Amino acid sequence: MSAGRPTIIDVARDAGVSPATAGRVLGGYGTPAPELVHRVQASAKRLGYRPNDVARSIVTGSTRVVGVVVSDLENPFFARAVSGISDRARDAGYEMLLISTGMDVERERSAVEALMVKRVDGMIVASASVSEGTHLRRVREAGVPLVLLDRRNDGAGAVDAVLLDNRAAAHRAVSHVLDEGHRAIAVVTPSVTVERPAGRRRKAMAEFPSSLRFKGYLDALEEAGVTCDPGWVLSCDDADAAGERVRELLATRRDVTAIFATTNVMTRGAFGAIIDSDRRCPEDVSLLGFDDHEWSTLVRPRLSVVAQPAYDLGSAAGTVLLGRLSGRESPSAPSETILRSSLIVRGSVAAPPS
Repeated sequence: MSAGRPTIIDVARDAGVSPATAGRVLGGYGTPAPELVHRVQASAKRLGYRPNDVARSIVTGSTRVVGVVVSDLENPFFARAVSGISDRARDAGYEMLLISTGMDVERERSAVEALMVKRVDGMIVASASVSEGTHLRRVREAGVPLVLLDRRNDGAGAVDAVLLDNRAAAHRAVSHVLDEGHRAIAVVTPSVTVERPAGRRRKAMAEFPSSLRFKGYLDALEEAGVTCDPGWVLSCDDADAAGERVRELLATRRDVTAIFATTNVMTRGAFGAIIDSDRRCPEDVSLLGFDDHEWSTLVRPRLSVVAQPAYDLGSAAGTVLLGRLSGRESPSAPSETILRSSLIVRGSVAAPPS
């Protein structure tokens, strides 16, 4: 046998067949006799033969591998979404290569290029950007099916996307807080701007989920006839910053009786700040957050949240991609799938103090 990793020639010699026959059996193409298939497979197992996926892809046109790129795998939301993708891929006989970019566009470009070199059959990407997508456009132009996950990307061109109803979900959540009687409602969110676009309508641009949720917050206030006080808008980069901003708000703005957090990270920071303050939740200040993590029901009060179907989001993205790979979907008709989030009312939202 050859030194090191066994080859098709080694398997063919052990099985007593030609290398061409061994290649057909191990590559899954052609129609070799069942007896030959059994002999070759037995020899491959005995020798510990592992196929060269790249070489096999040249022959069959498929590696049976899909690539997945997410912006932040440390975020439990993406971990659940990836689980949904993985289950759909495995059910269809595909393996998955996963890369997390830490919200770095350059790392995302490198990840996409690496997956293309690996000759993945298709790709699902939760991009770190909603505008820089030249690398994603190249994937599509190379004929590799691509599905965007959780956010659009204007630079990717016409491509399938599986999204959540972020703006509508935030509108429902803030409307619930307003219905309880609150009028001074702060929002904790990644960097946003309070101003609405004026004048002529501009062409719609892709936005991050948190930006769409902020717009849903503004929609609900406007519908209720409440003017957003710029002092209610707390822009933060992480949970620690969210906690610091909320502590400052609670110490200086006694008029604020409710807080809406647009991400699970912001929710965690805001809740910690309330617990550390002299304000009680929900007696003095209500809190409504995003994502229904385990800790949401372990704390007191139990948190009212917008629950995102993260697993279903990933599962749907996998289903769309597999549909493309099977040829069921027309490449000229990109689809957009929008899943609905749900409002779970628990104990952290109540009427404001009288």
